[in-house]
Amino acid sequence: MLGIVLCGGQSLRMGTDKGLLSHRDKLWAQLAYDKLSSLDLQVKFSINPLQQETYTNYFEKEKLITDHQSLDIKGPLLGVLSAHLSNPTEDLFVLACDMLLMESRLLQQLLYSLKTENAFDAYIFTKDDQQEPLCGIYKSQGLKKILFMLQNNMLVKHSMKYILGNLQVCEITIADQDYRYFGNFNSQGEINDYSY
Repeated sequence: MLGIVLCGGQSLRMGTDKGLLSHRDKLWAQLAYDKLSSLDLQVKFSINPLQQETYTNYFEKEKLITDHQSLDIKGPLLGVLSAHLSNPTEDLFVLACDMLLMESRLLQQLLYSLKTENAFDAYIFTKDDQQEPLCGIYKSQGLKKILFMLQNNMLVKHSMKYILGNLQVCEITIADQDYRYFGNFNSQGEINDYSY
């Protein structure tokens, strides 16, 4: 299994690359990397082509997966499928770089679910029937299915939630006291409003 930190978004609302923002003297991308690394995973960063030059100033080139030019899609799915194309036999443990509050113990829960219930394509958390697709495990067999659908014009939407609707998903209900850890920060105002 490979850990993938999703950093390739446009960060339009934030106005700057979220992965390179700093919190407690560490880059957001590095914080997510450290959380996935704590699970004894090899971890890489998913980035878009415009980020490649900048990210090589902070991270080793081998740890960067740039969006695949052959994929005519946008959003997180582009990062996930690009990582899949680069590592087709690996299951992917995905974490968005802007989920700053995520705790390693919650990531461990996903791994535990995979070990105890191996029959699913994806493992994610849910709250009030809302899926949290940007913190989850996506098995290579499920990603092959999605790639096949994309290549055969069968993927009518490219949202991660639509993708999950086409996979066998193991859903873990988030405890009320843990829901705050799933917030993602999209603007400077959200960061200022939140004491984290």
